[in-house]
Amino acid sequence: MSNPNERKEIYQELKEHFANDDKVVVSSGKGAQGIKYNKKMFIMFYKGDLVIKLSPTRVQQLINSGKGMPFDPGTGKPMKDRILIPKAKKNFWITLSEESKDFVLR
Repeated sequence: MSNPNERKEIYQELKEHFANDDKVVVSSGKGAQGIKYNKKMFIMFYKGDLVIKLSPTRVQQLINSGKGMPFDPGTGKPMKDRILIPKAKKNFWITLSEESKDFVLR
């Protein structure tokens, strides 16, 4: 997905979901783009897909269930506490994003 406008539209529903939470900030501009809660990035927009921060155990459960894939930031080693949820599984984005927000609050 190379069209930046198409990417913005894909994430719009997620941004709107968190719009009324004063502690949630949508990062834009240069660098990582995503959503932060209390300055902690818990959702990252990545090439039309979504990367979510969760416990390593939960990440493995979601990978095993087929809802997501390991997230490798380009180092050749997947991150244990991040999972990539593809656009094709967008119906899980809000629920898993809420779960991620709760996780970063701990």
